Amino acid sequence: MKVFTLVDYSAFGLWILISLGLSYLLVRKFSLFGGGYKNQRILAVGLISGHPLYLIWKKLWLFILS
Repeated sequence: MKVFTLVDYSAFGLWILISLGLSYLLVRKFSLFGGGYKNQRILAVGLISGHPLYLIWKKLWLFILS
C-alpha cells in the first residue's frame, strides 16, 4: 500500500486552492450556473471531492490490471 508523502498532501492542498479560485472565476466573473454564491460553493465542493474520487478510481483500476 502506498504511503502518502508531503508532496501528495501539498498537491491536494494546492488543488483545493485551484478549485476555489476556478469556481469563483467561472461562477462570479463569467456568470456560469447562475452566478450565485450557492452555485459557487457547489462547484467548489464538486471539484475538491472529484480529486480524491479520481485517486480512488486510479488505485482501483491499477489493482484490477495487476
